[in-house]
Amino acid sequence: MLPDEILLSIFQYLREADVLYSFYNLNTRLNTTITGYCRYVNLMAVSYKQFEYAVSYVLPKIGSFVRTFVLNGNWETIINKNLSSFLFISPLSLLFPQLEKLIVKWFTSERFLLFIDNIQNFSKLIELDIRFLRGNIIDSLLTKVLSANNSQLTIVSIDQDSIDLDIPKDINGISYPNIRELTINLTLCKLIPCLFVLVPNVRRLHINIDELSNGSKSKLINNSLSCLIHLINFQLRSINYFWTFNEIDYLLKAMPSLQQLALDLRTDDKRLVNEKDFMTILPSSLIKIDFFIRYYFSKSNPDVKIANGFSSSRIPIACLLDEPRHRFLIHTIPYDVNSAILTATISKQMLSGWIYMQQIKDLYIYDITSMLEILLILQHFRRLRTLTIDAKDKSEILILPKESQSINLKLPFLKQIETSGIFELYPLLNAAPNLDYLIIYFDCLKTLFDNESTCYLLKTRIIRLNIMDWIDIDSDLLQRVSQIFSSLRHLVITLKDPKVHIDDFVLKIISLWKGKTRLSVDVTGLLPEEIRKNLRQWIIDHSHIKSEDSFTVEYNENWFDLWF
Repeated sequence: MLPDEILLSIFQYLREADVLYSFYNLNTRLNTTITGYCRYVNLMAVSYKQFEYAVSYVLPKIGSFVRTFVLNGNWETIINKNLSSFLFISPLSLLFPQLEKLIVKWFTSERFLLFIDNIQNFSKLIELDIRFLRGNIIDSLLTKVLSANNSQLTIVSIDQDSIDLDIPKDINGISYPNIRELTINLTLCKLIPCLFVLVPNVRRLHINIDELSNGSKSKLINNSLSCLIHLINFQLRSINYFWTFNEIDYLLKAMPSLQQLALDLRTDDKRLVNEKDFMTILPSSLIKIDFFIRYYFSKSNPDVKIANGFSSSRIPIACLLDEPRHRFLIHTIPYDVNSAILTATISKQMLSGWIYMQQIKDLYIYDITSMLEILLILQHFRRLRTLTIDAKDKSEILILPKESQSINLKLPFLKQIETSGIFELYPLLNAAPNLDYLIIYFDCLKTLFDNESTCYLLKTRIIRLNIMDWIDIDSDLLQRVSQIFSSLRHLVITLKDPKVHIDDFVLKIISLWKGKTRLSVDVTGLLPEEIRKNLRQWIIDHSHIKSEDSFTVEYNENWFDLWF
């Protein structure tokens, strides 16, 4: 193996910032290797010293080689003014002239609306990936996004963790024929016809709508619907709105070339769960269909024969009874979509084997009453990347039952667990060797520390920790957290009482993680006015951190943020 090949093998196990900080500018040959390697640059989860060096000295030299860049909106206010201007005010096309894909995270909608003006004049930028967009709904934001980079984008994706978007009422004569692929969250179902007008040439369209049904008749089919003649892949996720057979028929009629269809929705219209009726509305061009339909039946007249509605082998399905909610959960086999939301009540009804759910990467399980329910469900989802578990009774401690020992649980790709309730997490931690991010409530965290095996797994795996509803800032639990989570790179603590003063609390955090060379800390709470006036100097005066150390700190909207 050649020296360059050895280095490239080593780089696979390092973050981009580690490579840039440790190896760049050692010699010309190494610089050539690095510029060829760093086509994708992500400077998150690094020390502030590494970040400063990479942005100030390395990016200007290798920017012309970068094809994908990840930009965190939270950086703008916490980094120094020169770096902030470099990344957020100056035209990005000057820094990354060959950029093809831009990933933006953690922007507010208000700030992102202004930042879009910087996404212009790229000769090769075709993809914009927006994640964790937060803030208020702004009518003009969607149209501004679709027209970014001088209307040269072809792929725009807005993840489900971002806010829903609206569409301006007056869009007459406005369209963005450049858009070929779009993933979006809409506020209302009735906006779908407007969206069809905006993207006439779209080939792949995924829509997520969280609108709640209010009992009134839909106005969707009263609107004219533009025909999307190029659309071959359509996905609709809308699990809070009661869809009718006629509405789905109305949408599909505008997709004459459709090849792949995925529906994740709720209904009380029996025709949508009857194969004979359902087949009549599918486009003749359709090659593949996936659906997960929550069919609500009458409490007084339950339709126990609904499982026979799909009986042919053309669309194999599973039909699960969710009796507490008076509904059936009906899904195709296999179910090839990226995310799913399940109630724990169906844990014992799921089919054996995991292959039919192998594509799902994000799973949310709610109304959990036992750890056994979680394990019975998770054995079908070996390719999960994120998992959220939500207990029915948040005060009850859910422990591992003896019968769970026979369940062979393997979660090799799981990276993140979020909990709402008190769970014994050892079986999940043990099954997930690549887990590194834990979002957990204060009450649940306390119980985990009683198990030595659990503590060992937390110590060796978790590098990002988000603790919610912290109750006692004077508790010794913080010291225990520092001992167990010794490899942390990012710590977030939200207090149950946001009006508590946190000055002593944050100083204690800094003291306990004194030996860390890379850590970012975010804490909610109040700081006295005299501290806020010169926060950086206050940190220097009351901690081990020195003025010459590379760190940055800010206090904004009741959030204390420290990055060193």
